Amino acid sequence: MRKHVLLFAFLFAGLSMQGVFAQTTPAHALKNVTIHHADGSTTESATIVWRNGVIEAIGTNAAIPFDAFEIDGGDSLHVYPGFIDGFSTLGSPSLPKGQDLPKLDDPGNPPYYRSGVQPERKPSELLTEDKNFEAIMKVGFTTAALYPDGYMLPGQVEAFYLSSSHNNVGLIKGPLGLAGSFDTAPGGWSSGAYPSTLMGVMAKFRQVMFDATALQQHIKYYEQNPEMPAPDRDRVLEAMFPLVNNSTPLFFEVDSKEHIERILKIQDEFGFNVVIVSGKEAYAKADELKRRNIPVLAGIDFTDMPKWYAEMKKEEEKDEAEVEQEEEAAEEEEISEEEQNYREKQLEAWKAEVTNIKKLMDSGVSVGFSSAGLELKDLSAKIEILLDEGGLNETDLVTLMSANTANILGLNRTHGSLERGKNASFSVFDKAMTEEKAKVLHSISNGIIHEFNGN
Repeated sequence: MRKHVLLFAFLFAGLSMQGVFAQTTPAHALKNVTIHHADGSTTESATIVWRNGVIEAIGTNAAIPFDAFEIDGGDSLHVYPGFIDGFSTLGSPSLPKGQDLPKLDDPGNPPYYRSGVQPERKPSELLTEDKNFEAIMKVGFTTAALYPDGYMLPGQVEAFYLSSSHNNVGLIKGPLGLAGSFDTAPGGWSSGAYPSTLMGVMAKFRQVMFDATALQQHIKYYEQNPEMPAPDRDRVLEAMFPLVNNSTPLFFEVDSKEHIERILKIQDEFGFNVVIVSGKEAYAKADELKRRNIPVLAGIDFTDMPKWYAEMKKEEEKDEAEVEQEEEAAEEEEISEEEQNYREKQLEAWKAEVTNIKKLMDSGVSVGFSSAGLELKDLSAKIEILLDEGGLNETDLVTLMSANTANILGLNRTHGSLERGKNASFSVFDKAMTEEKAKVLHSISNGIIHEFNGN
């Protein structure tokens, strides 16, 4: 009762509800920490204050309000901007297996969902429990752009604040665009459907774009001329209208140089904007991507390091005494010229993969991060390879996974850096993130504290 009386008194005094909320909600303050900014600079013995999911103050002289819950980092904790996964299927329902799909009477003319055409699907309406929500937060991510798992046009891309439970994952913005790929329709030889080939997918995509364009024109004509036959409304085709109108981009998951060239041809035909996702061979089209102003949400699910190269690196790390002992115990392996040539080509191809991001950055392409195709358990190992073999340093890595990804997703006004007035989404590590065995102790997503205690 007193709460309602107090609220009425504030309103009577002419204060807005927003003002009441700001005055009655406590702040949090994390002090004596090292802050690592997205531009590579650091601030030591710093304080960060946030309230209602927004950073109120940050820096060495940040004032702590009287109502703040204070947490002392003891000069040993490291704060990073919350990392952003630019393209992920976290929380997506599992896809039915091909053998579980019913056989179609007319597989050459299947319903949209069997063709893999489902642009009307929204992840915010489909999220399910997923242990990877907590797993990805434990490695520093606080925000993610999600889409439903599927095939050639699986659904819409929306941005979310992360939480360990799908029930508390919060929608930030959507739709950011539509997801797409050259994946063929699901089903095996007995339950398959059109399109089942790359050329079929490209043809189906074009047909869907033509049909959506025609439906939109029919709707407009009907609004101006109600005496004409009413259009048959179609939520699948209407979900394509933003792409037809070039009001949102197509987030297209593609890796090979040839497939990148194919999606660029489709872009030329219909005029929509494209964001390349994964893009393992995007470096081969870097100049073209730069010219077209096409960003890349790069994946790091590159192939394993050649076994012989990994063994060679281990040998190089041994001290002289160990090397001498092994040389005495065994003769050096002899390698044929043919094997040597094979190894050189194998290493060249692998190096091209792991330096993809660096080459794109050096070419002036806007590059962010996506976990496309990556098992989260492999993330630390892949990051280590990026630092050791990929030409990136910690600053590049932080910028890639925070500010750059925020820019590509259109979230840069609120996310991607630690500044006053921006969203309170950041991670607290027990040491610098690139140090061995560094762990996330706390993840703050939209101001909500999630504790992991290094586990």
